[in-house]
Amino acid sequence: MTLLTQMSMSERLASLTPEQRALLEKRMKEKGIDTTIVKQQPPPNELMQKVAASFGKGRAQSGSPVTRPRHTDKGMDFSVFFFSGDGSTSHTNKYHLLLESAKFADKHGFSAVWTPERHFEEFGGLYPNPSVLSAGLATITERVQIRAGSVAIPLHNPVRFCEEWSVVDNLSGGRVSVSLATGWHPNDFVLAPTRTRDYYNNRKDVMFESMDLIRRLWSGEPVRLPGLDDEEVEVKILPRPLQPELELWIASQGNTETFIKAGEAGAHLLTGMVNQPLEVLEEKIRLYREARAKNGFDPEAGKVSVMLHTCLGASNDSVKALVREPMQEYLKTFIRQQKDILADYDTFSEADQDAVVSFAFEHYFEDVTLFGTVDKCSGLIENLIDIGVTEVACLVDFGIDMETVMNSFEHLVELKDRYTK
Repeated sequence: MTLLTQMSMSERLASLTPEQRALLEKRMKEKGIDTTIVKQQPPPNELMQKVAASFGKGRAQSGSPVTRPRHTDKGMDFSVFFFSGDGSTSHTNKYHLLLESAKFADKHGFSAVWTPERHFEEFGGLYPNPSVLSAGLATITERVQIRAGSVAIPLHNPVRFCEEWSVVDNLSGGRVSVSLATGWHPNDFVLAPTRTRDYYNNRKDVMFESMDLIRRLWSGEPVRLPGLDDEEVEVKILPRPLQPELELWIASQGNTETFIKAGEAGAHLLTGMVNQPLEVLEEKIRLYREARAKNGFDPEAGKVSVMLHTCLGASNDSVKALVREPMQEYLKTFIRQQKDILADYDTFSEADQDAVVSFAFEHYFEDVTLFGTVDKCSGLIENLIDIGVTEVACLVDFGIDMETVMNSFEHLVELKDRYTK
């Protein structure tokens, strides 16, 4: 018996997309069957509630909506984020979207352009080395900050990292910033300087240890490190970077401990809203700023950037039609990787998988993306301002074509300008 056949009729209807419901209603009318039940909007079953919560939709444990004071005096920064580019494509202009988006962001007052580090998978495979791409972006931009989002630092020698990013800092005129991450996929660790299970398991500690060393090297401090036969060698990085201090971020999918440790280290935060309903993210940001204060850092100086899939347009319906297919493909990939959502997802029938993904998409579209009109997206921006987010990182390369992305930018500028302070 499949998942769908185990559901009640109302639960099965809850999993349908609007298009599927309309088609079902049409067929029922053709057969003379009462369509009242199709017109109703039944609540999702427990499984669907779990999926919805995992994609950032939910309320506090009390079951009551959270009421927050509005912080109308605070603005919001907007940056452009890349993550999903298909590395398997054979066409000759693979980075055209990245380059044109960076030029647009530079011209229209966006705060930064982020490029990630991804290895060995088609999904994201355009971005194996953010320092190389950032060097290219440095030569075609003048104002926008050039950021890595993120470098999986346990895969790298911190000295080599500093040398590479110092070059980019010089090429850009001092516009470099880097988010550090632990790395995730075990296969990526074929690149690591140490390839043991213990090293992989302790990669978070490695990340924060590397952060300390990076700061010392970047400042020009000579550091003694093991050389041949573990004999210590004193090193200083060259070329000297233009910025006396490298602005560092820590990437976290939502681990509370990582938020706190980022605050303790005085770093900024890069995160998302998947697995983090608004009130949950609000509490983690509070803990982050509290940790900054306890460790001698200005709590309000900490930047919190939230990554959001982004596509704006003239109407919500037109945008929904454009993003549905690429986003559902993205969600399929995400759910397969996140075993805490549905551990047995791969055992579902194709129809069951489609039902789950369709349901997740509806919640994703409504609650945790910049999808739709400027007015629709303003609601999410204001909620994020209220909980202490300082920047949204607009992910644009999730499968929509370049023309759609560039058209979306025109609306995104309007949204950005509403919250520029």
